[in-house]
Amino acid sequence: MARSICETISPLARDCRTGVNTARILILSQLFPGLRPLRHRDFALYFSGLTVSQIGDWMETTTTSWLLYQITADPILLGLAGAIRAASIIIFGLFGGAIADRTDRRRLLFVTQSGFALSSLVLGTLVLGGWVLPWHIYVFSGVNGALGSFDAPARRALFPGLVPRAEMQSAVVLNGAVFRLGRLVGPAIAGVVIAAFGPAVSYFVNVASYAAILVALALMKVPRAATRATSRLTTDILDGLRYTFRRPLLRSVLVLESMHSLFGLNTAIITILAHDVLRAGPEGLGLLLSAQAFGALVGTAGLVVTGDVEHKGRAMIVAGGAYCVALALLAATSSFEIAAAVIVAASITDAYWTAMRNTMFQLQTDEAYRGRTLSTVLLAGRGFTQAAQFESGIAVAAGGPHFALASGAAAIALVLVAVNARTAEVRSFRGLPDPVAAVTAGSEQPGSG
Repeated sequence: MARSICETISPLARDCRTGVNTARILILSQLFPGLRPLRHRDFALYFSGLTVSQIGDWMETTTTSWLLYQITADPILLGLAGAIRAASIIIFGLFGGAIADRTDRRRLLFVTQSGFALSSLVLGTLVLGGWVLPWHIYVFSGVNGALGSFDAPARRALFPGLVPRAEMQSAVVLNGAVFRLGRLVGPAIAGVVIAAFGPAVSYFVNVASYAAILVALALMKVPRAATRATSRLTTDILDGLRYTFRRPLLRSVLVLESMHSLFGLNTAIITILAHDVLRAGPEGLGLLLSAQAFGALVGTAGLVVTGDVEHKGRAMIVAGGAYCVALALLAATSSFEIAAAVIVAASITDAYWTAMRNTMFQLQTDEAYRGRTLSTVLLAGRGFTQAAQFESGIAVAAGGPHFALASGAAAIALVLVAVNARTAEVRSFRGLPDPVAAVTAGSEQPGSG
């Protein structure tokens, strides 16, 4: 009977066949619905391995920024590393998605994660020997950007093989939580390591951290997705773009992703706000950036507690509207305390509508196109995020920080209203019924939708 209930909750899960305690699963699922994906062995392996790897990755990222600025003492040369990485993502992003649709994604991740580890090992060796020069860091920034272009679509395209569709939103939320946790913990550890042992150690710690995700990949038993390589790579890329832009829901969500990345809250505008408006100094800037991270974690925790949101389209529109209101309020304040509180609120709403956008993209993409469509999200997210720093600078130069924030809020709001008015598929999009609620109510197993 317990096994039957478990399989009804999650017919694709392996935990039912490995003797896991079903009563414990039910209790955990009811208390924290957003943690349900961790019941599945493969997703739990992915989550734990990626968490360790991301902490190491943020240690290296922080160390590289500190090291490059120590070497060059030039903010422009410091920013050049990020620009090179962004350019690499833009150049290789669509190719990465097409490759993810043509090959075994787990095997591709072995290659990319091993490449990251090798990159860290070489750069760490250069730092340890005192041979590192700025151009070394720029080269590896480009290499890591290229590797990330192949890694990110393959990782995200794995999700349907790790969790049932009914738990896709929670899987997306937990994946985002990994990156937020890494960004919160990694830099703090890096600071201690740099002070105690020097910068080279962070690179070798990161090399070791990649072992966690490589071991996790080796232990996974993910069903191999059907692959094809019957056409030219460029033909596949164009076919993927046509597929994405011809589907109203995917096209609309991609436009919203782009607007959010380009005009949303970013480090540059927070830095300018702290310096020019709030007169807060470096300590105040640190607090504002911490407020942003705190809000994101609170939003993520809220999604973990509440679990799957059925009306995902409606939730995305509402959360996006609240995000725009928060940006507008931030544009109107000159109080440090109010600004910090508004940044927390903006980050909470940001966590919600980002999760809804990514979940809708996952659920509405056919398996054969998954890598290519997700690579467009990668370009809109990571590529435009880098461009947002430049956009913020132009807007501040044109009208000041308040104008930059207000115009960004207005731009996102206008597109959000247009999408809500023109694309019925977005506002009416609904998720799958809650499987635990269905079981406990004695109803039939929900369909795959």
